[in-house]
Amino acid sequence: MRRDRWAHRIAALLPVLAFPARASAQTAGGDASTVTPSAAGWGAAALVAVAVVLLLAIVVGVKLYDAKRKREGDALMVQARISDALLRDFVTFPITAVASGSAWRRSPLVLAIRGRVPTPELREAVMRLVGQELSRHHPGVRAEDRLVVDPLVGRERVGTRLR
Repeated sequence: MRRDRWAHRIAALLPVLAFPARASAQTAGGDASTVTPSAAGWGAAALVAVAVVLLLAIVVGVKLYDAKRKREGDALMVQARISDALLRDFVTFPITAVASGSAWRRSPLVLAIRGRVPTPELREAVMRLVGQELSRHHPGVRAEDRLVVDPLVGRERVGTRLR
């Protein structure tokens, strides 16, 4: 919405800045078709300034998009590495790792560990494994414990195997 307003304002100014020579005042007794060099210089300078501002806005937009894309790639890489470690060691439990964070580079990525485990000891083991993996490969990432201790998790699977 904001970009649309700025685009309309700049679009309205472009015809004025593109032809400043036609709007110059005529001198008495002189030729009406002559243009003073200062008026032509101001018009060209304004046109160059608008072009530089537009180019700068495009460069900043591309840089911000690239930073956001790179940050999302880092988050997916961390999420995949931790998910692989959890799958390798705790394959029978529904545990997932979800990475999130802002596009701002200085804010840390947050890795939420979600799922259900049957005992508090297993919960600690999961978080210990996540902490070891993060400290080894991604020390700037913060892990968030969102695991739920549910004693029926392991029994559900055992009950279905016996039937």
